Amino acid sequence: MNLNIPCISYTSKIPFGANTREVRGLDNKVIHRNTTWFFRSDLVWDDLAAYMDENFKNSKKVDVYSIGCSDGSEPYSLATILRLKSANPAKFLPIMASDYDSEIIKTVENGVYPVTIGERSALIRNTGGRLYNYFENDGPNFIKPKKNIKKDVNFSISDAISTVEEAKYGDNVFLCRNFWPYLRFNDRIKLIKRLKEKMNENSLLVIGTYDRHAAMLDRTLQSQGFKNIEYAPEHSGTDMHYYTVWKKY
Repeated sequence: MNLNIPCISYTSKIPFGANTREVRGLDNKVIHRNTTWFFRSDLVWDDLAAYMDENFKNSKKVDVYSIGCSDGSEPYSLATILRLKSANPAKFLPIMASDYDSEIIKTVENGVYPVTIGERSALIRNTGGRLYNYFENDGPNFIKPKKNIKKDVNFSISDAISTVEEAKYGDNVFLCRNFWPYLRFNDRIKLIKRLKEKMNENSLLVIGTYDRHAAMLDRTLQSQGFKNIEYAPEHSGTDMHYYTVWKKY
């Protein structure tokens, strides 16, 4: 994921397919370590799947993009929860996942993920005990997606602007999560405007809580003609789950 970020470069440290990315300055000192994981907890994944079902109930096909997808944990999470919860998952699949980092996309293609005991427990919980319908063990500390879920996510190497410019206008969902603070303000505005050009009244933009706190992105989105959607009513107003799903107006 890259948008002419000044004085910052991305490097990936991916031993055995790990999902940690280091952001370093010109002096090579680590500025930030960003990690991703399956069913990242700043989204209520099953509620998002239910909301997508209702929001797009009259749509025949919905294009879903995961931009800055890192190691693919999040697009696989969404594909899995759609398979489990959606009345018509096929309309949302395959998810088109992209990242600027060619090294991490190569790792994704190997399809092996290290998991801690805690992460495996979270995977089992979020899949209602059906984790092994979609993933299989690859040794005691690793899992890999089975063919039935692997085909539901298509990976490519692309920066955010290029991905959005190539996207179709219409019913779509853009997962653009937990990378906005790395962008200069003008690049954030540029990306938001490109997204808005591709989105119709049903389209959804999904961001992360890290984006909100580190980039004050909710204020920027509001200024550019977006409104927040309360997709998880039982979590109304909570910091974790309220300001992550947006529509344009």
